[in-house]
Amino acid sequence: MKQIITITGIFFLSFIINNCASSSVGLATSNKPIPNTPYETVKTVEKTFTWYALDFIIFGLPFTEPPVTDLYEKVMEEDSGDALVNIRYWNDKSIFGPLTRYRFTIKGDLVRFPSQTSTKNKK
Repeated sequence: MKQIITITGIFFLSFIINNCASSSVGLATSNKPIPNTPYETVKTVEKTFTWYALDFIIFGLPFTEPPVTDLYEKVMEEDSGDALVNIRYWNDKSIFGPLTRYRFTIKGDLVRFPSQTSTKNKK
């Protein structure tokens, strides 16, 4: 009887430890200031960045460098955009024992500014 209770306890404990997750959400108007600047919307983009880390309570070692520092540039390079507007972003973290998976998703409207040469020709 003790073995059944022990095995059941270990099963439920491992189930709780292996399925932890957390997330957060945010909203931003744009990644660059656009005061009184006309622009055209190219398309809506959505991109997810994922990286893994080995976490021990308060100490963590990422396997790769988190791509968050260059995320706006990576999204804009794919379709040759100048800025992102109406940005929605969220991140989540899933813990599987000491292994943690981080996901950062960004969604927004990719815009392009008209070139300065075409503006000068119109005047």
